[in-house]
Amino acid sequence: MILWLYLHFPALLLDTLIRDNKVEAPLIVLSRTTGTVYQVNAQAREYGIVTGNDLGTASALCHGLDVADYDEQAESDRLRQLASLLYQVNADIVPYAPDGLLMKVTPMLKLYGSLDNYWQSLMSVLSGEQVQYHFALSPYPEAARWLSRAKADCGYLTPEATEQALAALSVRELGFTDKHVVQLERMGIRHAKQLLALPVDSLGQRFGKPLTAHLRSLTQKSLALPASFTPPEHFYQSLELLHEIANSQTLCFPLQRMLKEMAKFLHVREAVTPAIIIVLTQRDQEDKVLEITAAAPESAASRWMPLLQLHLEKLKLDAPVTHLRLEANTLLPRQSPTQDLFAGKRGQLTPGELISLMQAKAGKHGVYSLSLENDHRPEHAFKRQLPLQKSAQVLPPFLPTRPALLHVSPRPLLSRPDTLTGPERVSGGWWDKSPIQRDYFVARNKRGQLCWVFRTAQGEWFEHGLFC
Repeated sequence: MILWLYLHFPALLLDTLIRDNKVEAPLIVLSRTTGTVYQVNAQAREYGIVTGNDLGTASALCHGLDVADYDEQAESDRLRQLASLLYQVNADIVPYAPDGLLMKVTPMLKLYGSLDNYWQSLMSVLSGEQVQYHFALSPYPEAARWLSRAKADCGYLTPEATEQALAALSVRELGFTDKHVVQLERMGIRHAKQLLALPVDSLGQRFGKPLTAHLRSLTQKSLALPASFTPPEHFYQSLELLHEIANSQTLCFPLQRMLKEMAKFLHVREAVTPAIIIVLTQRDQEDKVLEITAAAPESAASRWMPLLQLHLEKLKLDAPVTHLRLEANTLLPRQSPTQDLFAGKRGQLTPGELISLMQAKAGKHGVYSLSLENDHRPEHAFKRQLPLQKSAQVLPPFLPTRPALLHVSPRPLLSRPDTLTGPERVSGGWWDKSPIQRDYFVARNKRGQLCWVFRTAQGEWFEHGLFC
């Protein structure tokens, strides 16, 4: 016998707004379609506001009330995020957008050993998500759905126990259409026990096949279910701000929360991302888009946050921000770090993390490494390349003495320096029309520094670098 678990999230959008905006004031979610309160937090309930109130009544009961419009798409997005996290516990999930998840439990019991172990694993994920939920466990998937929505919060492991639980509900809690509920109540049928006692064929003749089909589905073990959940290939999350933010530094808190959600997403997939995109929606202005790239792919929010802060320090907003969006479109497999037992204690930053911080400050093209070129002219003996990129060039067995610091351009000297070694003749460049002919020496300047100097064919002296 297969058991099904249904999780119902009665205030998913409200819970998300509270979590993302750290709401402590009275807050309601208003349905613009009906003009009534759809979801309400605990602080608003203290003022007597309940679901079904119109906006005028709610505003009269509480003058400092925060109001958010109901967004079914945003609630469905949050449901998919929860499904993505629960996917590590249960591989067979059917979303019932925008506020429910149906899970096939029995196959997972072979992995967890018992229903208690399975439940503990499930709760360990949900406990960190700050969401309200109700549940029901039953051999009948549709019964589990409506028992959960009726706040059953119980497991019914046998068909008989499920049927008894269904009989205790009202007809309004069984999922019938409003039209059918009104028709049944006009006949005096207000409780499921009364309805289940009637012949199904007689009900079909009076109310039509849709009612009897739904009634039969409540006690069917096999149903045509919606499509199962498939984990997304990319990370995407949006956040609606309850209050506009005009200071770019204030964006750190909501964005940090989003980065933590991304880290959970990547952790489940054992993946990392080399770049993230943040879109800031400004009031009556074009969106601001931040593309942040790390030198080495990362997943942890603690690694991305310093890079984000550096970008926000340089960001100038044209108008207050009303909406945030975070995307990670490129996912790469996580590579297990290798550690050297005898390497000793090192700094807290890896080379890739250090490069990322430097690029965030100086720009992506302001940080680079060098590789050798097959040219003996000092100005042409190297080229720029990407940071941490390995050069395929093999060094010759003997390299002449060269300074650690080379001036951008040679500095003229007024007199002959005190030379120590040399000369070394460097001549060539006719092939690219940049010919030189110089005699290089190691010398000591007036400040006592070892320097690299040269004399031209015309007898002029220049300082070209310093030895460290």
